[in-house]
Amino acid sequence: MRDELLLGIDLGTSSIKANAIDRHGRSIGLGVAPTPFAGNTHGVEMTTDALFAAIRAAVTELGVLTSRIAAVGVASMGETGTTIRADGPSDLPLVAWHDERGTEIVDELVGRFGSEAIRRRTGRAPRNVTSIAKLGWLLRNGHTPGGTWTGVAGLTVWKLTGALAQEQSLAATSGAFDPVTGEYDREILAFLGLDSLVWAPARIAGTPLGRISAAGAAWSGLPVGVPVTIAGHDHPVGVIGSGGDRTEAIDSMGTGEPLVVSWDARTAAGSHPGWPGQLGDLTITSWPGTAEHMLLWENLRPGLAMRNLQRALRVSRDDIEFSAIRVDAEPLDLATLVGMQDGAIPPSLLDRPAEEAWAATLEGYAAASADAEGRLRELSGVTGTTLLIGGGLRSRRWVEAKQRHAQHPLAMAAEREAVSRGAGLLAGVAAGWWAPEQYPPADTVPLTSERSS
Repeated sequence: MRDELLLGIDLGTSSIKANAIDRHGRSIGLGVAPTPFAGNTHGVEMTTDALFAAIRAAVTELGVLTSRIAAVGVASMGETGTTIRADGPSDLPLVAWHDERGTEIVDELVGRFGSEAIRRRTGRAPRNVTSIAKLGWLLRNGHTPGGTWTGVAGLTVWKLTGALAQEQSLAATSGAFDPVTGEYDREILAFLGLDSLVWAPARIAGTPLGRISAAGAAWSGLPVGVPVTIAGHDHPVGVIGSGGDRTEAIDSMGTGEPLVVSWDARTAAGSHPGWPGQLGDLTITSWPGTAEHMLLWENLRPGLAMRNLQRALRVSRDDIEFSAIRVDAEPLDLATLVGMQDGAIPPSLLDRPAEEAWAATLEGYAAASADAEGRLRELSGVTGTTLLIGGGLRSRRWVEAKQRHAQHPLAMAAEREAVSRGAGLLAGVAAGWWAPEQYPPADTVPLTSERSS
């Protein structure tokens, strides 16, 4: 039917979005609800029931559009999840990925296997954000995590369909999954006492995992029989939703600034690419909808640094953004930027005019990301356009800095709801509307870099 729509659900750290898109990839309606994470004596977490209530609230905001939904795709934050037993989800708390619990679990893993060996086996550095770090902590603190493990996207699919499933890019965030072989590392799981769990099979995004059951329809208001898929981890899905492709380097400007390039595992002879430790974490994950892979570099947290600087300068964000436009400033070095992310603002920076301090920080981040992008291109062989995506595009001064430091042609994505749109596009794969990577195009705007002008 020509009036059918796709539903993309984005389970984000701060909000949950339900985006209804049409056959042209255009958003027809958007429902939003806050993600119900809350702090307690242990840390930051939410209950399964609170998550389900928030998802229902976001979907309900679509009103009569829900009756037109032909397929559903669910994207989510990584790491956070729970176990599902024969009688339903366990009572494990859904621990936030950024919660500090699990640090001692990671220390023990490193002591047993070594950091480099873990990176080779899982495609990422050992970190306390991983699912196994949180699960290990829960196991040692009175919880019994029996059943089948899946993330919050898989939990949502179960609620809608009754199916138990996981997707490859989300499985990769567990800390015990090799994205190249597509297998869980049983030795790592056994060391932590987690080998008795069933780990939901990791499928390619866009694979129909089940259809909405009568119970799922009664809960969600969506039609019975609609196919449902897991679209994947929010960063990779956002690349798809913003119109990124495997010829490009994608720079996601926001609170964090991950850089993404495609990577051909077949050329690596089974090995994972090396990356100097001082440059931060390089991870391997899946390119949504395909059997291909991407490299994801995450070290920069510009939003945190700018928030800390704004507070130290005691200025409004709008005022400082306007006054810093076209202000010349030498870029800050990477060590200073990383310190600012943790709240260490150099006194010498505060001695400068506020607009100069702001401009120097943005210039520093633009220079640091351009350097990292160059290294990623060397590892991957990607030679195409640099596509800028994310909320940071609202900062004209930041875009100016990007233009100044760009080594390749630049383009700017126009799509602002990239993750939920990407989830909807992968729902279209599950519905048979189009093949993977044959999605309706997203609007992008070419930018002129200073090096090419």
